[in-house]
Amino acid sequence: MIRSVFGKIMLLFMAIIMISLFISGAMMSQMLRESYLNDNATQLMGVAQDIALWVQLQVTGVLPADTVHSQIALKAVANHTQVWIVTEDGRIWGVDGGSVSNDRAPQQTTYSGDMGIDINEVARYYEDMLPELERGHAARTTTEASDIFGTPVITVGVPVNTDGTYENFVFVHRQVEALRVSLMAVYRQVVLAIAISASLGIVLTYLVTRSLIRPLSVVAKASRQLARGHFDIWVEVGSKDEIGQLANTFNMLASDLKRYEETRQSFVANVSHELRSPLTSMQGLLEGVMDGTIPENERLHYLGIVLDETKRLNVLINELLDLTRLESGQFPMEIQEVDINELIRRILITYESKIDVKSLMVEVEFEHDHEMAEADPNRLTQVLSNLIDNAIKFADYGGRLRLSTMTDEKNVFVSVNNSGEPIPRSSLPYLFDRFYKGDESRTRSVEGTGIGLSIVRKILEQHRQKIWVESDTIGGTTFTFTLRRPTLPLPEGPRTRGRRRDPKKGAPGKS
Repeated sequence: MIRSVFGKIMLLFMAIIMISLFISGAMMSQMLRESYLNDNATQLMGVAQDIALWVQLQVTGVLPADTVHSQIALKAVANHTQVWIVTEDGRIWGVDGGSVSNDRAPQQTTYSGDMGIDINEVARYYEDMLPELERGHAARTTTEASDIFGTPVITVGVPVNTDGTYENFVFVHRQVEALRVSLMAVYRQVVLAIAISASLGIVLTYLVTRSLIRPLSVVAKASRQLARGHFDIWVEVGSKDEIGQLANTFNMLASDLKRYEETRQSFVANVSHELRSPLTSMQGLLEGVMDGTIPENERLHYLGIVLDETKRLNVLINELLDLTRLESGQFPMEIQEVDINELIRRILITYESKIDVKSLMVEVEFEHDHEMAEADPNRLTQVLSNLIDNAIKFADYGGRLRLSTMTDEKNVFVSVNNSGEPIPRSSLPYLFDRFYKGDESRTRSVEGTGIGLSIVRKILEQHRQKIWVESDTIGGTTFTFTLRRPTLPLPEGPRTRGRRRDPKKGAPGKS
């Protein structure tokens, strides 16, 4: 059994070539045979008409019988035919010119007189011709080997016009076997052409198949290397067809796997560090409490530190669980109408202490006082909390935190912006990849696991919405995502714009 693609394609193409050549050869052979039969029938028709004219001249007394008989004999020999003249009294006279012979039709080259053939046999084997001849029309037929001659014969019949009546008939026969010599010469040329075509077809099939299979072999070999964990692979394929696209896709896959592997290793290192550092710290503090190293009056303080570390570890574990559930589709969405502006206000209140620590100026710009959107309120809270928390973490001290909502006919656009050091352009395409933490110099002093934005994107994808990021030195960093507006939106309230909270004052004020 052929297992390789190369062998299967070769076998398929060779089968197609051979079947096509066989069919075309058979059709060509049949066409040639029919063409030869038609040409011979036309030639025999001319011979029969000439002989019918001489017989007519003999019957009318214009030419003597001997002259007519000799002419018929010469005509039969020259054309390798057997000639019958069926008279009105039912007798068959004629001559065998060497084309058709058996023990009942003796070979001779002169007019033989009575051929010794019963007219009933003629009527039986040529019953399709006789009605046409009796009406004064010429006719032709090809009989099989079971006829009078015992071999396939082409026969042409012509009536002899005698004063408007058709009582005498001329039959001219030529053995079909005699055509074989001419046909065999043509067949040999056809077979030679078929053999050459088949050979060229097989060679071209081999070359084309090798050219098609070679890139696939390269990709297959590279795939085995990839399966062993060798991601530094690049497949060089020069073609632009589907195979070239496959190679390019494979290269993209290898690059992505390499990046994901690097990210995974970085994540493992980061998580290990995130877990090891607090665990080591908690272990040391608890040992100090137990062995009395830490004074009794300070134990509550250090136990509080241990509690904070356990809370941070709990957040890390919960984020990992959330991401796993989102990716596995086990996080069902409960979509309902949510006032996104009110939700932003409530979340901002929960981050008041962090905003005060960094002395941030908060700007809120809502197109409408209330903006309804279709979303899962719990998951949307998770999205906004993550984005706002990141914006606070990476904002510069005394900088700006701006939140805004805008709408079009179908969507609500929610933006979270902060001032501060911009995100490098090279990092923007990977910000939402899981485990990605960006530039280490930028994130070294900031807590985080690198999976918060991955969770944000997964939640919005389950809402069938989009999120993107823009970052530059002038406008800062802006995360924008979309939400679908309700089919029948509520009446729009007044526009809320330019609301700011100054951390040095106790209440929000208008600018």
